[in-house]
Amino acid sequence: MLRTFIAIDLPTAVQEVLERLEKEFQQAQAPVAWIKPERIHLTLKFLGDVAPERVSEIREGLKRVAEAASPFHLKPSGCGAFPSIKQMRVIWVGLQGDIAALNGLQHAVEESMAQLGFKKENRPFKPHLTLGRVKGRQHLRSLQESLLGRLDFDSEAFDVTELVLYKSELRPEGARYTPLFRKTFGQESPAGNS
Repeated sequence: MLRTFIAIDLPTAVQEVLERLEKEFQQAQAPVAWIKPERIHLTLKFLGDVAPERVSEIREGLKRVAEAASPFHLKPSGCGAFPSIKQMRVIWVGLQGDIAALNGLQHAVEESMAQLGFKKENRPFKPHLTLGRVKGRQHLRSLQESLLGRLDFDSEAFDVTELVLYKSELRPEGARYTPLFRKTFGQESPAGNS
């Protein structure tokens, strides 16, 4: 079985900005499992464990979604924690920009995967970039203060131009993500190509 999810990649320049923000937060020395910047992405749909022979139908579904989509802009902006800064479990950066286009894309992915038998997500889609997961309670006040001081965090905008299907392998040193399929928006494939 392959553990898989559908996501939007971030450009290197955005990853570098997020890395600097993580380093600021790490000074609090709170017990957080920080995500390596090159592994930060915007998840649209977590598929879970999938039989390898199902990958081709998932690719076909994503191909149709991507061909119908147009590029749009997003901008990392603001930060916070789920469920709240007081009770933080996940530290995130928010997004601004063409949120309607992003929601439309996520909805199209959700519908496409539902047609293949994947259960629809019952929670509303909250677009965010996960920076880290809190693993304990020590030094949390210091981290909370750090977060509150960066609520106005802002980064440059970037273009969203493709969908990516990832395989995720959980390892002791952290998850390893391998792209199984990429599809640029709005381009129909010539017959026989994917």
